[in-house]
Amino acid sequence: MFYIFSDGKVEKMEKAENINRKKGIAMFHQEQWQEIAQKYNIHYTPSQQISKYAYYECLDGFDFICINAIDYQNLYGGQRRVLFYLQKDFYFIFSDEPAKWKKIIETTIENLGEKNTIYKVLLEFITKLIGSDISIFDDLEKEIVELEQALITTQKKDCVKEIISLRKKLMILKKYHEQLLDVLEGLSENENAIFEETTLKYFDRLQKKTERYYENVLNLREAVTQVRESYQAQVDINLNYTMKIFTVITTIFLPLTLIVGWYGMNFEMPEYHWNHSYAMVIGLSISVVVAGVAFFKKKGWF
Repeated sequence: MFYIFSDGKVEKMEKAENINRKKGIAMFHQEQWQEIAQKYNIHYTPSQQISKYAYYECLDGFDFICINAIDYQNLYGGQRRVLFYLQKDFYFIFSDEPAKWKKIIETTIENLGEKNTIYKVLLEFITKLIGSDISIFDDLEKEIVELEQALITTQKKDCVKEIISLRKKLMILKKYHEQLLDVLEGLSENENAIFEETTLKYFDRLQKKTERYYENVLNLREAVTQVRESYQAQVDINLNYTMKIFTVITTIFLPLTLIVGWYGMNFEMPEYHWNHSYAMVIGLSISVVVAGVAFFKKKGWF
């Protein structure tokens, strides 16, 4: 699909025989890249040679961009590759979901009205890739706060799965915004003079917006780290308490072990001939246990 720009008006057409001296944006499926490249004399790169990560490349007369877009509302839904072939006055965009991005382009054109330019439409398009809805950061922050509150109030004994899930989401966001920052930095340099000087300030603004998102991700990662440390501290406290109980029990019954070992010796002892020796050993054992319990109770060990 071609979108030809002229004096603030945009003409939409399925085919364009000649795009020389025209300004426009073309949106195609990624599988059509080789066909379009041959027809309109643009560079073609086989898909297997394209990095799976987002990157920017400034070549002779054109800029090439690869962005693996994510769905902010479904981070585990996989990434969708979007390729940009940018020339001075004409932009080719290739994706495996062209219908989705065509709708975004057409909505942007409609919203801009007479202010339409290929630069503004491209900016709005990239803005959509970055994500205009930042509610995901609010949702993640709320989830982190609730998890931390549950740990403090001991409502939750095990939060390993939640912590791993949060760290995985934030890792995806961090990696995505790092790559977008590299792309925007390359676009701002404008080595091929593809953009007007007035357009570069919008790229700078977009880069700052992405940096804010990236800082949000880093702050949330730090918050998750603090929750993990709090959880680990709680686990250590519980483990220490358990070990303390076992230590107390062992200490209380250690004298009884001595008594058993003492009277288990194969020697003739005077107590064997005393009628109350059995009761004496029982009383001694009970006294040791009671004294041990009283001592540790007084010390506040349990």
